[in-house]
Amino acid sequence: MENQTPKTNKKRIIVYTAAAIFIAVCSFFVGFATFQLTMDKEMRSLMRLKQEIQSKYYYEVDDTAFYKVLFDAVNREILDDYSQYLTAEEYAAMQQSATGAQEGVGITFLTENGKGEKQLLISSVIGNSPAEESGLTAGEFIIGYGTAAENITPCVDFDVFKAFVDGVTSGTQFYVNVLGFSGQTRIVALTKRAYVESYVYYKTSTSAYGFTGQDASKLIERGQPLSSLPSDAAYIRLTRFNGAAAEEFDTAMGRFRADGKKHLVLDLRDNGGGYLDVMQKICKYFCKSATVNDPVAAIADFGEYKEYYKAAGNVYTQYFDADSRVMVIADKNSASASECLLGVMIDYGATAYGDICLVERDGEARTYGKGIMQTTYPLFGFTGEAVKLTTAQICWPKGNCIHGRGILPQDGTKTVKEAPENDGELTAAIQALFS
Repeated sequence: MENQTPKTNKKRIIVYTAAAIFIAVCSFFVGFATFQLTMDKEMRSLMRLKQEIQSKYYYEVDDTAFYKVLFDAVNREILDDYSQYLTAEEYAAMQQSATGAQEGVGITFLTENGKGEKQLLISSVIGNSPAEESGLTAGEFIIGYGTAAENITPCVDFDVFKAFVDGVTSGTQFYVNVLGFSGQTRIVALTKRAYVESYVYYKTSTSAYGFTGQDASKLIERGQPLSSLPSDAAYIRLTRFNGAAAEEFDTAMGRFRADGKKHLVLDLRDNGGGYLDVMQKICKYFCKSATVNDPVAAIADFGEYKEYYKAAGNVYTQYFDADSRVMVIADKNSASASECLLGVMIDYGATAYGDICLVERDGEARTYGKGIMQTTYPLFGFTGEAVKLTTAQICWPKGNCIHGRGILPQDGTKTVKEAPENDGELTAAIQALFS
């Protein structure tokens, strides 16, 4: 064996390093060329177009502007209304919202009356939000705003009011002028801030409870009793299938049983849905005639195969008697998971169409009619982007799909007229259901 000198070793290391670099460079260009060749012709043209625009156009078009137009076009022109490309910020916000974490004031509005005139009628107040804590309730009107209680600007235009609130720094107090049910006005202080949304309200004719958003196991006194309810009935409003909604619903049903109530009115107005796994937990209370082997919450038809989503058990008989009634109030904003829950209740006999009351909205009495499911897929782990795509048709346990139709009065439901002021429609719906 020949003895090598340190100088010889150094030369060999340089040669090997240079060879490695050469191979890596060649591999890169071969890989890039292969990538280019396997790319769609249109994609190669798009990349070339972008290069020409950014190098030769008479004013600058940066990457953000270029790709935003493309992604917006995909969302608007190609995908359905329920699917979309999500930026990293949008995906993070969606994930945060699903946990119940919110930022803002917590009000939704009806921005026009029946005559097309502008208004700021509060249609809902989000649970545990600054608006709820301030005492604002659905059916009241906001007629002005200001940074000081003594300096209120009259306003009934949603865009103007939204621009003002958007400009308020989180944690800063501002004021609104509110027209209440009695016709009297009052100045209410609000603070835009972070909060954890709650989703369930429980009422009887003598009590009213809600949740803080932080503790789903504890009811707190909130709101006013529902005097129109019979003494043997309770009322639960479920606003969304998100966050801790299932745990809050469990607590409310525990109170229902402890109170010895016989009948339940479930309010799903304005509940646009949420997550199927939350619905699976809640529907265990309504699988009346389901057997051990078939408490199916929904059937997702992916075309090539079907996936069965089961309820998290069947506890109906632990809460209801043979002659108990479970009644539902809904409207055309009751969608998706709300309609899945209704499907479980109808197919397994917990309720009947005659025990459903539809509230008219814009002259229509129906539920929304959404019987499709979306799945969200991260695009790349390191970018935070995602795409939400419609992936399946959703059917009720016995195979019915209400997509594009919803539940209608001709199915045998009761109906009442829209009356958001002072929530008169709720009183009317309860009267219709118990008449």
